[in-house]
Amino acid sequence: MADYVFGANLLEILTTGMYQFSQVIFREYIQNSCDAIDKAVTLGILKPDKGEINIWLDKDKRLIDIEDNGAGIAADKFESTLQSIAQSGKQIDTEKGFRGIGRLCGLAYCRELVFSTTAKGEDLISTMRIDSQKLRSRFYGEKKYTAQEVLDEVITVEKKISADARQKHWFKVELIDINAENKTLLDEAFIRDYLSFVAPVEYQNTFYFDKKIHDYADSLNFEINEYRVNLNGKQLAKKYKTNFKTSNGSDEIFDLSFQDFRDEADRLIAWLWVGLSKFKGVINQKVETDDYKMRSIRLRKGNIQIGEADALQKLFKEERGIHYFIGEVFAVSKDLIPNSQRDYFIENRTLRIFEKALADYFTNLHKVYYQASAVNSALRVVENLNTAQENFSSQMFVSKNHRDEAQEKLDALRIRAEASSRKIERQRREAEAKPEEILSRVANNILENSNRVVRPALPLPSIKPAPRIFSKLKCDERKLVLKILDIIRENTDAATFETLQRKIVECVG
Repeated sequence: MADYVFGANLLEILTTGMYQFSQVIFREYIQNSCDAIDKAVTLGILKPDKGEINIWLDKDKRLIDIEDNGAGIAADKFESTLQSIAQSGKQIDTEKGFRGIGRLCGLAYCRELVFSTTAKGEDLISTMRIDSQKLRSRFYGEKKYTAQEVLDEVITVEKKISADARQKHWFKVELIDINAENKTLLDEAFIRDYLSFVAPVEYQNTFYFDKKIHDYADSLNFEINEYRVNLNGKQLAKKYKTNFKTSNGSDEIFDLSFQDFRDEADRLIAWLWVGLSKFKGVINQKVETDDYKMRSIRLRKGNIQIGEADALQKLFKEERGIHYFIGEVFAVSKDLIPNSQRDYFIENRTLRIFEKALADYFTNLHKVYYQASAVNSALRVVENLNTAQENFSSQMFVSKNHRDEAQEKLDALRIRAEASSRKIERQRREAEAKPEEILSRVANNILENSNRVVRPALPLPSIKPAPRIFSKLKCDERKLVLKILDIIRENTDAATFETLQRKIVECVG
């Protein structure tokens, strides 16, 4: 049988055609670094809390460095390890990167890609340089190359003795001369925001629910893998916070709710935490805000985000539903396997069980924010009535028609408010009956310290204006002023009437 020939375009698929967004390369290299750190800890050459990944962006030199203090690669295995494509020795159920293609991702975005490493006990530093620019030029030319021919042409390897290397262990990736069109790769603020949710880092210390999350994970015998990742010398952390703005005002997480998901054999396949708030509305939709950046229930495996923030949006009853929430789903089962682009999981039976369980849970969350919205609306109606009634009692009316019209609007608002008050009271009783349910916890938080009582109607105010204002006018003059005010009221909007009325009163005064 003839040998199969793999064309150079195979390399294009694994590099330029692999990922939708260039910033994904940081996730790929970080996950490889995490595996190297885990290996170093297992080998006993690194303490569990001493692993570190350093990322350096140099906008002026158009350079990216990503270095870890993991196990490194021994000199005698360096070439065979890095030159093997899609042939990784990693374990799919224990290690984050397992396909052996992630290290190629940087080839699409720079002129030259460099890997260098040393392993503990060796005095050699091994370096591999790949001419990314030449590699890409071979994809589209008239001459056809095999993948092997291209790799032989663009890769150079060197090893040099270093007196300092013997006691050290590290691996470094350098992306040299970043492509002009990939400017976001050198945007420190953008990359920091991206990695603050994608990378497997700890929660920032101002998010005071982090202990509660770790305690729940411990109760499941699940370890949330967290690593120290620094960007230009500053440590990254998940940028969750408890307060945020919504489409209906400010809101705040007051507690968390947890849920685990199991298969028919009662094996844990995933678990989640979700923040509970008053659910006043969709979380801030202004892209540049921190509120927007942290919203959604994110999907994670090995504590690395899978896909974009809305990877689970399709499981909600309505698309906007996921944007009421802040939370994370941690995939546990080894059968929930990230696809090659790490934007979701490969299709299998476990994924179907996972999606069904999650969709059912999200249906309950839909009821939570829908009912919370109804309670919030009811409270606003009651508060609007009480405010309107106070304004009505102190308002100056210029005629009986003026007062009667205002009274009619107030009566209509009172009918709505009394119905809303009954709804609020009914919700309060239901919450008291089932205090542990999410819906009850949210309702109790909304109703706590809220003014949900419809105040009694006040006596009708006098039609005549306060005598101290018009006391200097004669009777005929007073009637004329009132007539003018009534004409203005009948022929303008409320705001214009209030403005002109105030100016006339000031003039008379």
